Amino acid sequence: MRALTLALLTALPLPAAAFEMPEDEVEAQFISSNVVTVFYHELGHALIDVLQVPVLGKEEDAADTLSALLVHAIWDEDSATVIISDTAQSYALYDAEAQAAGSEPAYSDEHSLDLQRYYNLICLFYGANPEARKETAEALGLPPERAERCEAEFAQAQMAWGSVLQGLEPGSATGGLRMVETDPADPIAVILQSEIGDFNKTYGLPDWIDVKIAPCGQANAFYSPSERSITICTEYAEDAKRIYESIE
Repeated sequence: MRALTLALLTALPLPAAAFEMPEDEVEAQFISSNVVTVFYHELGHALIDVLQVPVLGKEEDAADTLSALLVHAIWDEDSATVIISDTAQSYALYDAEAQAAGSEPAYSDEHSLDLQRYYNLICLFYGANPEARKETAEALGLPPERAERCEAEFAQAQMAWGSVLQGLEPGSATGGLRMVETDPADPIAVILQSEIGDFNKTYGLPDWIDVKIAPCGQANAFYSPSERSITICTEYAEDAKRIYESIE
């Protein structure tokens, strides 16, 4: 199980164009948490495409589900709790910002609403280990009537994604994830290098999926089926920094 380490994120000499990680450790961790979970989310889209996974329901929800499962599976308990709490908080902050601006809920968007994503994430995390995570779920406001169903929701999600990942052993003829067109000193790249390395040690894919860190002109992260590539936009990290600094 992996534990969080932040020293490397602020110690590297960076080129002028790279995203600059803040020195404050709590803020840097908030950004890092959101980068990790959005990467897992886009990895979900990539696996659905490359493995031709049939999706019953919204693909965005399936990708959110994989993100929660990977945080549970990869990180130690304390680190996983921080990552989930930070990511959930970002959903709550974006929802509060939209409400303060008088924006209508984006009912037509392919993603679930921010507060739906908030509760779904907490529920899956809690359902994976209810005894150890009860206090976290209560602190994050998971309603008791939803909490009762979370263990079953997690089991269903784990069975679904587990059937997708089963049998994907790495080998000399398999593909995987590879970082391209990215300065390895960029702090976003530093965060993702361990994710890529661990994935390739565990799974083999029928094709290669490129991972890029690049400016996109908007706060976004996306998977491109035509290029078989995951792009984490530098603006995404900048916006995570902005929304964190909006906390009063």
